[in-house]
Amino acid sequence: MSRLNQELIFFRRIISLFHMVAQGKKSMLTCIIVEGEFCVGCDGSVLLDSTANNKAEKVAVPNQSLTGFDVIDEIKEKLEETCPGVVSCADILALAARDSVSFQFKKSMWEVLTGRRDGRISRESEALSNIPSPFFNFTTLKQSFANKSLTLHDLVVLS
Repeated sequence: MSRLNQELIFFRRIISLFHMVAQGKKSMLTCIIVEGEFCVGCDGSVLLDSTANNKAEKVAVPNQSLTGFDVIDEIKEKLEETCPGVVSCADILALAARDSVSFQFKKSMWEVLTGRRDGRISRESEALSNIPSPFFNFTTLKQSFANKSLTLHDLVVLS
């Protein structure tokens, strides 16, 4: 078994433990990836921290309830120890969301295409202007999903 395969098994164990601890909560990992899709795409930019000159997506009001960043950080750190530069944070996020849904609903996993590149820019303004408001009515919410090429089915599943 390759080092990368061993690390991916470790990765799944962390996600499994996360769900044992956070049982009964909506998957925060899924929320993180949905947020990323609404801003600039699934590039992991929501994982970036603010700098002295820039407030990042992570600190935007719609994202202040997101948790699970520590889980992603732990997975990335472990993978980097044995497979440096191989798996992007964006891919880790996509795989973690898939695995967390699989564990949460006891469903088989689906294939996730990997090869995403990590975003290097993260702006609070992107989150503020792109994430649907919790105060949107159904028509507006449906349109905001359609604007991102997401369907009514996607809206129901991700809500």
